[in-house]
Amino acid sequence: MSLSNASNASETTATARHLDEAPVTPFHRRIVAVAMGGPFCDGYLLGIVAVALSLITPALGLDTLWTGLIAASVLVGVFIGGAVFGPVTDRVGRHLMYVLNLVAFVVGSALQFFVTEAWQLLVLRLLIGIAIGADYPIASALTTELVPRRMRGPALSGLVLAWWVGYGVSYWVGWALLGLGDDSWRWMLASGAVPALIFLFMRAGVPESPRWLASRGRVDEAEAIVRKYYGPDVSTEELLVESRRERRGGSGLGNLAVIFQRGYGIPVLFCSLFWICQVAPAFAVRSFQPQMLAAFGVTSTFGASALITTIAVAGIALGLVVVNRVGRRKLLISSFAGVLGSLAALVVFPPHYALVVVALFAAFQFFEAAGSGLQFVYPSELFPTDLRATGVGIATAMSRVGSASSTFLLPVAAADLGVRGTLGVGVAITLLGLLVSVFLAPETKDLKLADASNRT
Repeated sequence: MSLSNASNASETTATARHLDEAPVTPFHRRIVAVAMGGPFCDGYLLGIVAVALSLITPALGLDTLWTGLIAASVLVGVFIGGAVFGPVTDRVGRHLMYVLNLVAFVVGSALQFFVTEAWQLLVLRLLIGIAIGADYPIASALTTELVPRRMRGPALSGLVLAWWVGYGVSYWVGWALLGLGDDSWRWMLASGAVPALIFLFMRAGVPESPRWLASRGRVDEAEAIVRKYYGPDVSTEELLVESRRERRGGSGLGNLAVIFQRGYGIPVLFCSLFWICQVAPAFAVRSFQPQMLAAFGVTSTFGASALITTIAVAGIALGLVVVNRVGRRKLLISSFAGVLGSLAALVVFPPHYALVVVALFAAFQFFEAAGSGLQFVYPSELFPTDLRATGVGIATAMSRVGSASSTFLLPVAAADLGVRGTLGVGVAITLLGLLVSVFLAPETKDLKLADASNRT
């Protein structure tokens, strides 16, 4: 049956629903669970290096420059992966890229076990970062396009929850592996291959996005997927509209220009800026958290870091619960305010007790994590199907300019400004993020996907 016939049939079916209003089914829950695999691996691969770095430094004879380069290499890779593979995903589809990036996780993680030189680790971390950067637009685009509206906010925030769970698990695993001796850092880095391999098998059988198929003119395939996975009571007329509306731009890397030509400059600016202001302080602190805690006089730095990261998981869980209740805008503004207060307290009122230090670092991680779910939500909602992965990719790439720069410069800045002075720079960046959110953040929680991304 053609898409137009299905559209006509839906007009006579009283129970027909649009894709955005489809009932939540086990299929949708499976899509979200499988999509979480990529962000879980992302968080694990980024977190495990923070635990291993203090051991890698003497093992490979790293100086301050090489320490910063290795810590920032993944983030530079994320910049490349987001900028390049966002447009590629809009061109070739979500499903193919969905599998290939996890293969890169498995291979890259396993090879880290065998490095003997700093440059080898740098190259592998860069390649892993490229795969991570590719996963951001892939996972968020596919989730956005396959789940109904009322599930979209929590589902996309859930991707960031998976990132935080992966990040938290990496600290506990790293802490457990410390007992393996001088080469324990090799096992830490290689351990990332295990969850990546598990989720690689779990992604088998995930269908292509029917919205993407329709945007490429492949309407019969889109209709077949809707019938198979959504049922006969879900109308495909929305896809017909999408196939007419979306096929106006370029393809592949040409989308980088088209996204501005079609009026999406402000969403690109907003998503890039708030994301930069969230991750620039956060990634720098996470990458060197044990060392920073030690500078404040905390003795059990690995244990404290594991506890702090676990509390951060509670923050993103809270964000997931309230994103559809208080709305995207209020959540973003309040999270920036909480981060600002936590960092300012560490800078202005330097505490002298380990418990207070750990509590303030935990508060910083909690509030940052609560708002971090919007890194997937806003870019996924504010761009149309044929530009969605491109928009997410651009925002991802721009955010990693900030996070890679801050992570690379933190060891140098800490040597010149001290830990508190460096955290003061984080206060200024967070204040900028708060102002950007107040003036530019829209509210999209009650909008259909087509309406949230409509710039006409």
